[in-house]
Amino acid sequence: MRRIRYCLALFFIFNAAFSQKAVLGKPLVEPAKILKDGLSLAYYNRDYLKTTEDFTAYNTSSRAIDKMKFFQLFATGNYLPMRLAGPGNQYRLYKLAPRVSDDIHSVLQSYGKTALAHYKMEGKKFPGLNYTDIDGKVYNSKNTKGKIVVIKCWFLHCQACNEEIPALNQLVDKYKNRDDVVFISLAFDPVEKLKAFSKKTVFKYALAPVKESYIEKDLGTNEYPTHFVINRQGLIVKVVNDADELAAALNNEAGK
Repeated sequence: MRRIRYCLALFFIFNAAFSQKAVLGKPLVEPAKILKDGLSLAYYNRDYLKTTEDFTAYNTSSRAIDKMKFFQLFATGNYLPMRLAGPGNQYRLYKLAPRVSDDIHSVLQSYGKTALAHYKMEGKKFPGLNYTDIDGKVYNSKNTKGKIVVIKCWFLHCQACNEEIPALNQLVDKYKNRDDVVFISLAFDPVEKLKAFSKKTVFKYALAPVKESYIEKDLGTNEYPTHFVINRQGLIVKVVNDADELAAALNNEAGK
């Protein structure tokens, strides 16, 4: 009987401790400053919203929640993930006030839906890995088996896609002595235009032409650039939209 009482006491102690609010750091940027206008929100998204990196999520009451719930709430457009000061990456959801404009809601919803879609892709088999680059080299699921594959989806007239090329070249250089890391770019431009581009611009990825429908329907993205990191088992590890987050994701996977 004493043992049962002791176990029950431990259960209630641990349950109470778990249900308590966490003591969290202050937001790195105050919500009022972030939500002032669309440009401020865009800068915050660029500089602080790194939700593809490992992080701990908290609800509006500062209680820990799982990432799926976090992304689902983010995708409603009614919550702002506040990056918090302190060790590690921490985000606490902030409920938007009624006075916040519909435009801000819409932008946040767009960010959240993309983040949720990318999170749902993690752990799934990467579809249709079978490409021939502009030099005739074939990349498929057989000859990349056991390797980490990094894929960029883009098109030639995408300004952001072109602006990140120097950073991507640096990433290729970092892993140039690793034959287990492969870099492929998928563009839906004609092969002749890709060849002309490669003569004028140094881009150290393999350039492979694909159909736009493959990127948008099979890969499930219409945002450019979008990067996939695929592990040695052919599973999607991360889906990101900028070079910094790609570098972090690849560094983590290549270190395993």
